[in-house]
Amino acid sequence: MARPWNPKEFDALWERSICTDEMNFGGRDYYLRYRSRYKTCIERFARLAPPVGPLDVLDIGGGQLALMCKRLWGDRGVLADIPGPELLHHYMAKQGVPTVIWNVCTSDAPFKDKFDVIFFSEVIEHLPIPGYIALERLRNVLRPGGLMICTTPNLYRLRNVFFMALGLPIFDYFQLPDEEHSLSHVIEYSRDHLRWQFDKAGFNQFDIEYCQMHHLPINPLYRVLSWLGYPLFLAPRFRDNLLAIAYAPSTPK
Repeated sequence: MARPWNPKEFDALWERSICTDEMNFGGRDYYLRYRSRYKTCIERFARLAPPVGPLDVLDIGGGQLALMCKRLWGDRGVLADIPGPELLHHYMAKQGVPTVIWNVCTSDAPFKDKFDVIFFSEVIEHLPIPGYIALERLRNVLRPGGLMICTTPNLYRLRNVFFMALGLPIFDYFQLPDEEHSLSHVIEYSRDHLRWQFDKAGFNQFDIEYCQMHHLPINPLYRVLSWLGYPLFLAPRFRDNLLAIAYAPSTPK
């Protein structure tokens, strides 16, 4: 039995809770442009999460998804992030979503078997380590049978095919982040590669699908190319995103 899901209610709460002057990390335009990605994650959560709550929800890197779960269903949300975006952490704390400082690249979590659900959305492509290391650390944070929802760009998306054909760079330089340099995308995964990472991390029940979470590029040229190439999204391999649904083993390893 799924949780109640009302897309219009999500849109209204998104406008009030995320697209505000206080939530200036990323900016209003950013959160409106990429609302479809957040909405897809929350809709999938509503379909798969236990109907009874509240649940303990961990959001890696942003907190917006944890806050929406709290607003929509009264779940207990926590943000895990690296030091730095203090305005974001302060805003989330005011909304009842505390921040735990944790760098998944360098250390295990300060807790174990604590969360029912983890959102790991658009993060793994920024990590300059093998993906399975971060995924295994996250698996250890989930309670037995807990749910992870992970999204990441598809390596074979049309944007990358276009960039490679023109000899344009696709990724940032592969290095560890420091105080002066935050990382963009240092790696992107194919479906098979991401499947291997989840298996290596010890998830024995997971599924990875191609997903098109529609948004318009900022660059006018890329926007026109996106319109022209839209029919190609009918071929799953060219879609922009991968959406992974994974469950922690029922018996902890």
